[in-house]
Amino acid sequence: MKEERIFFSPAFSSVVKLGLKDSPNFNSSYLKTFPFLIFILFCSQNLSAQNYTLQTEMDTRLKSALNFTPVLDTTETESSAMIDSLPPPPKTRLLPENISFGEKLFWGEDGVFRTIGLVGQLSPEERKSELDIRRFMLTTHQISGFVTLALMMTAAYYGQRTLDNNGSKTFGNTHIKFVDATIATYSLTALLAVLSPPPLIRRDEESTTTLHKTLAWIHAVGMIITPILGSYVESKRHLNTNEAHFHQAAGYITTGVFAASLIVITF
Repeated sequence: MKEERIFFSPAFSSVVKLGLKDSPNFNSSYLKTFPFLIFILFCSQNLSAQNYTLQTEMDTRLKSALNFTPVLDTTETESSAMIDSLPPPPKTRLLPENISFGEKLFWGEDGVFRTIGLVGQLSPEERKSELDIRRFMLTTHQISGFVTLALMMTAAYYGQRTLDNNGSKTFGNTHIKFVDATIATYSLTALLAVLSPPPLIRRDEESTTTLHKTLAWIHAVGMIITPILGSYVESKRHLNTNEAHFHQAAGYITTGVFAASLIVITF
């Protein structure tokens, strides 16, 4: 009998050949085993297909791994390059733009107080401390101003009593004592304002502070002229009423302007 080609699995082919060997007809026992042969064929073909699929998938993944080209995350590098290309942030201003000559001389970046080590180098922390010092000095400046005004008014009172009593030595000496005290407290009051640290921001708009500073220039001139006229009057052996009146007028004007400068900044 001519051997036929069977395109099945090797197990199935051997069984079929066994059944066909030297037998012209199929035996009934072989017919009973035929369903089992179909089941074996199905299982063997299914297992071969699974092995082939698994092997193919493994080969594909292996090839992908061998041909894998890593993709670099350039986001951070590009971000760093962009940051490096940006202009530097503006430097924080620690001193006002319109700083005065005295403030720059004493409290500037290379000011006298920083050079001699009285205060630290210019920094945000140092400026915060300096603003506290400024607040204390200006509060003391205001209190000292009221003390000076009281002494100034008392000196004016005894000066008037001296004139009313034709140059009485008793009133005259008391007047001079209060004048000396007034000059001392006035000088302290002025230094507390002049030497105080500058603010962080100084606005150019008009305010009561502007009027206070304008009046300060006027009574400062009065505080120079009034004692000079008083010394001139005191140098005379006899009181010259006409000359004393110039001193008197200068004293009253200075006292009035000084009082006005306190009122505008307090109320």
